[in-house]
Amino acid sequence: MTKLQKPECESNGRPKAGDAQREKSLRDLVFYPQGKNCEQENDQDNAAYMAAIEVLTTLQPNKDSIRNSIDFKTNSIGLTKKYLFRSGLTLEDVEKLSIIHVSGTKGKGSTCALVESILRQYGARTGFFSSPHLQSTNERIRINGDPLVKPKFTHFFWQVYNRLKNSSENHDDMPPFFMFLTIMGFHVFIAERVDVVVVEVGLGGEKDCTNIVRNVKTIGITSLALEHTELLGTTLPEVAWQKAGIIKPYAHVYTHVTQAECLKIIYDRAAKQQAKVTEVLSTEAYFKYNHYSDFLDSCNDYIRLNGALAIQLAYDWLRQTKGHLHRDYAVNEAQMSAEVLRGLTQTHWPGRCQLVSFKNLRLHLDGAHTVESIRVCGDWFRKCTRQSQNPKILVFNRTGNSDTTAMLLVLQQLCDFDMICFVPNLANRNPMDPNQTALNCSTEEQLERTQLIARKWLEMCEATNQPNRGRMYSTVLDAFIDVRTRYPTHIELDVLITGSIHLLGAVITALDDFNIEVQPTAAAAATATDTTTATTATTTPTAATAAIKAAVSNGPN
Repeated sequence: MTKLQKPECESNGRPKAGDAQREKSLRDLVFYPQGKNCEQENDQDNAAYMAAIEVLTTLQPNKDSIRNSIDFKTNSIGLTKKYLFRSGLTLEDVEKLSIIHVSGTKGKGSTCALVESILRQYGARTGFFSSPHLQSTNERIRINGDPLVKPKFTHFFWQVYNRLKNSSENHDDMPPFFMFLTIMGFHVFIAERVDVVVVEVGLGGEKDCTNIVRNVKTIGITSLALEHTELLGTTLPEVAWQKAGIIKPYAHVYTHVTQAECLKIIYDRAAKQQAKVTEVLSTEAYFKYNHYSDFLDSCNDYIRLNGALAIQLAYDWLRQTKGHLHRDYAVNEAQMSAEVLRGLTQTHWPGRCQLVSFKNLRLHLDGAHTVESIRVCGDWFRKCTRQSQNPKILVFNRTGNSDTTAMLLVLQQLCDFDMICFVPNLANRNPMDPNQTALNCSTEEQLERTQLIARKWLEMCEATNQPNRGRMYSTVLDAFIDVRTRYPTHIELDVLITGSIHLLGAVITALDDFNIEVQPTAAAAATATDTTTATTATTTPTAATAAIKAAVSNGPN
């Protein structure tokens, strides 16, 4: 029998701690693995922050902004400059910041995180702007590696929002969600007097609203693949042209792009700006320096993939900066300083190749959302579970309209999963957390998308004569209730959660906000020991979808 217990909550919706020391939440473990408590703000701070987020979500959501870019060819650069000025900053104010700008398809966020961590080891005060957030919107704006504290987020939000609202010409004359946060981020970084700002491109590069700054001297372009084809183009050269749009005059451009047709575009666009392109070495080459090879085995996979690019971006900034932070490192030599080694190994980038143990679940969290990154995620999961005899569970979703066949094929070949859960990015059936409402599709669209993925999996299983162990669920919580019904809480599980960064946030919320207690009945015990019986008694995706829609329309049980 499964019991769902909703604990008494604080005003911020988090479970209330008792008189004894509060058990670490999954959010604590994901964001602060070294033991820092993420709930430092008081109830008043949290309530004020949530009020600001509620208003933020009234701005044009990402999905509408993206559609306008497609349908009406919106000039996002021009709009960003207009709203920046109305917010109280000039472009010249922003250009006093020292910025490292990074675009790409895969690994741009982790590359930025590595660069930021390295530069902190040299004593730099850092700002970091990234997207999307895992669970809370303030993760997008970081100071010295930590999400902007909620009181400061609230302060800057209202400062920028009120200025823009008071100068608007009509009700709709406000920047969309991402553009607003970009402008707000610049206000924060200027006020915080940071030495350097590491900026991750939101979408593409050429027309991304982070691309307003004209004097960026250090540019990174990570690996490229097809994505957002309706905006960026249907061929790799078209994607490369968009990504290389962040190259500025006389900039130093570093990349580990390997496709010849993409490199040609990057070199051509750099030549027009009189910028210099450097193709970085492998990360392994740096770890061979000074006998650091032993450290490589303990490094996360995103360090192996993006470490070399991050090192060269950090070295380039140190070469070009003045004052006590200046260093004269050679260009593209496999040299690794002690600061770089510490920066790489101490980088914490939540939700990317991250293993967290929580309530007898080994949660393998990775926001991989392309075929190439799913392969990397799969290799990492295989390595992590090589010696494990635990049942293996897959929780998967992929937002957007891209075909998931290739991604699902990688996962099908990766592991003979005991249970596969296809879910939308919805934690539970309660009203969505406003931090999660800026997604690119509605609840109905998410359920339809999840149904398509489950149906594709069924077709693949039938085509390869494999048992279909996949089921569709209306929420993440429903999936974990079913998981713990089949495998009671005394059984340790390896759970791979991948396909979407937003999915990881929904998992954190679902597992933190509810306590799932499963009584190991005879039926459940039989299910736990006989996975063949359990996995063959699955509902087809179409039938599951019908049941789910009925449950959603009827509300919570």
